[in-house]
Amino acid sequence: MIFTSISYLFFLPLIVAAYYIFPDRFRWLWLVLASVAYYLSFIPIFFALIGVLVIGNYFGGRWLFSVNDRGHGKQGLTIIVLINILVLAFFKYFNFFFPDLKVNLYFVDWFYRVDPVTRMIIPLGLSYLVFTVISYHVEIKRKNILPERHFGYFSLYLLFFPRIAQGPIERPQKLLPQLRETHAFDYDLVTGGLKLMLWGYFKKLVVADRLAIYVNAVYNNSEHHNGTTLIIATIFFAFQIYADFSGYTDIALGSAQLFGIRLTENFRRPYFATSVSDFWNRWHITFSTWLRDYVFLPLAWFFSKRMKKNQYLFIATEKWIYLFSIMITFAICGLWHGEGWTYLVWGLLFGIYLTYSNWTQKLNRNIRKRFQIRKTTPSYILYKIILTFILVSFSWIFFRSNTLNEALDVIKKIFLTHGMPFYESPGNLVYAIFGILMLITLDLKREFFNARISLLYNKYSAIRIGTIVSMVMLILLIGVFDGGQFIYFQY
Repeated sequence: MIFTSISYLFFLPLIVAAYYIFPDRFRWLWLVLASVAYYLSFIPIFFALIGVLVIGNYFGGRWLFSVNDRGHGKQGLTIIVLINILVLAFFKYFNFFFPDLKVNLYFVDWFYRVDPVTRMIIPLGLSYLVFTVISYHVEIKRKNILPERHFGYFSLYLLFFPRIAQGPIERPQKLLPQLRETHAFDYDLVTGGLKLMLWGYFKKLVVADRLAIYVNAVYNNSEHHNGTTLIIATIFFAFQIYADFSGYTDIALGSAQLFGIRLTENFRRPYFATSVSDFWNRWHITFSTWLRDYVFLPLAWFFSKRMKKNQYLFIATEKWIYLFSIMITFAICGLWHGEGWTYLVWGLLFGIYLTYSNWTQKLNRNIRKRFQIRKTTPSYILYKIILTFILVSFSWIFFRSNTLNEALDVIKKIFLTHGMPFYESPGNLVYAIFGILMLITLDLKREFFNARISLLYNKYSAIRIGTIVSMVMLILLIGVFDGGQFIYFQY
């Protein structure tokens, strides 16, 4: 029951309607049952694992709180985090370590007979659940929160169906209090959620899945295409993955908003970033801040305690600390996304980008001063946006390629071979470009003119209704309804 399925469009209104009919004291139970039903619509056998993790982490949090008071919080946190990470690593890297295993691992459904699975499938939402519970336990260790004593609210915190598959990764301080609040029906909040969902469906069905047709045709046969075609496919993939993931997030945030619950914004117009650092402040925000708070900063503190000199090899110690911390952080980021060298290189590439930026701050400042370049100059901002987009798009080559050799061949062709671009269907190409332009236009409006122009939230009802009808018609006319699941479901 993915968000773009007909079943979800029937499921969600039913859950929302019953939510506001039930008395306040039973609403948490209704949302837990709805979330369990949502999860069981995928691969039910995996819910047994998810249930064990929920129960284990509930009692683990209470145990951590007790040992933390006795001065053993660090050891307790280490044990809990290791157990959760090992469970995640088992499913993520099973196929990597056992690629040719010929045994029946499990059956994918309880309800009807199917063939057994011989390759491991990662349980839906396992990564996001593990990251969520790690932040929960770290916050207990840091004494920022008390452990949740109500098992129902704790379960809902982890299983809430709009966010379970792909996040956002919610901090306990933000989501748990909202789950306890009484949410009266709010017309503006509900209609705002529906509009957000509509835009998410547009991004997924009209933009992402339309671009996927071209991207898959090229990257799945990259050996048959020239550099010009591969440049186009790489740019298309940059917008495909953005529209796909942010489209999911919009639907998730909109769905939660129907219940009066506000999840964290996960994307903030990342392709208008003026640096790679700025990009990660705008892309997958809850994950990038999770890496910052729970990986990068602890690593930086660890190295700062052990590197006592002011300089090493004539370079300031703080530069080395940043290098070591950021490279390890983005190596973990790459390894989380999947097994294989492509994801690791993708992560390390961002580490290199950020290290270069950090190490050359003074040089860049002197260059701007020498040539009297102001950071707020529109031409300079445009230059930085384009440069950042090129660097990020280059990294997407490794993310999209199936193997490291394939990625290197794509890069080689981009620089050495050019010709007429591939287009199997001119109509599909036109629709794909149209989708990108729509995406850029709205992001441009939100980045620079948000207070001046609005269609979905216009004060005139005729404009609002006309915009909604137009978007629905575009989705129905040029949307792709067999594009499959969201890209980040596999992570």
